[in-house]
Amino acid sequence: MNPAIISALAALAGSSVGALAPVLSNFVMQRSLTKRDLLNRQIAQREVLYSDFINEASRIYAKSVTTGLEGTDEIVALYALVSRIRLIATQPVVSAAEAFVKLIVRNFGEPNITVEQLRSAALSAESEPLDIFSQACRKELRMILRRGELSATLRN
Repeated sequence: MNPAIISALAALAGSSVGALAPVLSNFVMQRSLTKRDLLNRQIAQREVLYSDFINEASRIYAKSVTTGLEGTDEIVALYALVSRIRLIATQPVVSAAEAFVKLIVRNFGEPNITVEQLRSAALSAESEPLDIFSQACRKELRMILRRGELSATLRN
């Protein structure tokens, strides 16, 4: 083979590799940034949803032990939050949310306690009804952060 052709091919190959290197590195960097952005949005979405559930469930729980059920709107709203949690959460989080809603429904069927009894139960730390849910949420969020996964829900 002609040495001039070999030199030309070598120069062409070198130029091609040199031109492709920035394109490939930019692709890898953009992919990493996109994945990180999606992960941050997924975590933020879960935090908002779990916070909404905790706020609503706490309010309805206090009502369930101190007053009777006046309507079904609050329970329906709570079931709607649980259904939204089912869309994105792992099974331990879903199970904890469902168990807490069952506790609320059960409380509406039991005799009411006074506000003083509720206060003393809260101060004695006997009652932390959302503890299991909160711990499941914390564990799930830490797992997602540790693995850097976007689809942790789909694997569990």
